Amino acid sequence: MTYLIGIPAIAVLTILQTSLVGHLRLIEGRPDLVMLAVVAWALTGRTHEAMVFGFAGGLFLDAFSAVPLGVSAAALVIVAVIASYSEGQFWGINPIMQLAAVLLGTVVYNLIIISALLVIGQPLDLQLALGRIVLPSLFVNLILTLPSVQLTEGLHNLLHPPRVAA
Repeated sequence: MTYLIGIPAIAVLTILQTSLVGHLRLIEGRPDLVMLAVVAWALTGRTHEAMVFGFAGGLFLDAFSAVPLGVSAAALVIVAVIASYSEGQFWGINPIMQLAAVLLGTVVYNLIIISALLVIGQPLDLQLALGRIVLPSLFVNLILTLPSVQLTEGLHNLLHPPRVAA
């Protein structure tokens, strides 16, 4: 049931990220809605599902970008693994740790994308990319962290209600 709702939701987030939200920029940075969703789902303790959503979302994002196919998918799977390190027991509770997970996820995600572009020979000014894309994206993602985690926790509780002891 989770995949039937999650994969289409990730597809919708990809479309929003690459079209509507792509025009809402801070300098050259923009929100990474798919990465936020993957991190937020990983914080619920559902690691395997977060990795599947990251893989699917990465493939969707690669279809709309100049990044080689599979790079965003690999980056989002790595981000999901990092964010789910505590298996939802510590990071999912503390808002500071939620912010730390998004901070780390944003940095790792962007560094993997930048590294892949450098490997394929894409001309890229690293200092400019870090200052005009990564840092503003980090700021915007941090602003959107708490709302995205709250929405994800609500969806998680709807799909996986807590067990009641008999």
